[in-house]
Amino acid sequence: MRPVTFVLLLAGVVTAVTATATERGPTCQREIPAELIRDLWSQTKQLISSLPKEEKASRKLRLLPKFCTNCPERLIGWQEMRELIGVYQSSVFSREFLQKLLPLHYNELLHRLQHTLQHCVSSSKPSQWSESIKKLEKKIKKMSRGRKRRRDEGVMKAVGEFIFVLRWIDELREQIGL
Repeated sequence: MRPVTFVLLLAGVVTAVTATATERGPTCQREIPAELIRDLWSQTKQLISSLPKEEKASRKLRLLPKFCTNCPERLIGWQEMRELIGVYQSSVFSREFLQKLLPLHYNELLHRLQHTLQHCVSSSKPSQWSESIKKLEKKIKKMSRGRKRRRDEGVMKAVGEFIFVLRWIDELREQIGL
């Protein structure tokens, strides 16, 4: 095969793949505006600063699994983000005591992010990290039982770690896709 023919063939394949991806609809990378993540980030920081300080014991406990957006061994993507936002919506941000502390429009921003992720993630199959995400949900629910103070500490710990979820989403947004 001549080099010119190979280059033309390769260009045709890349064009076909790009056209197929475009036909499937917008990607999460394009759908989630940076402004939405910035607003959620700043309001989450505001929320964290309004919460009572954590106990030393809960500072050592990590709720979120150790994920990474660009390392092969713990790689996560948009599907995991959709699942994590769902867990946070149902198990953390829906808590009555936390609802009173949320900054104005926080629920609307969170709902917008969740809706966008549901729209742009087409797979209905669970992700490869579903078990880890279910364990996270169980940890949050387990910490939410018992004495009121301990219940609140678990939710506050989860809110403090929500910054990591927003960082992962921002990193995924910044990655260059095909």
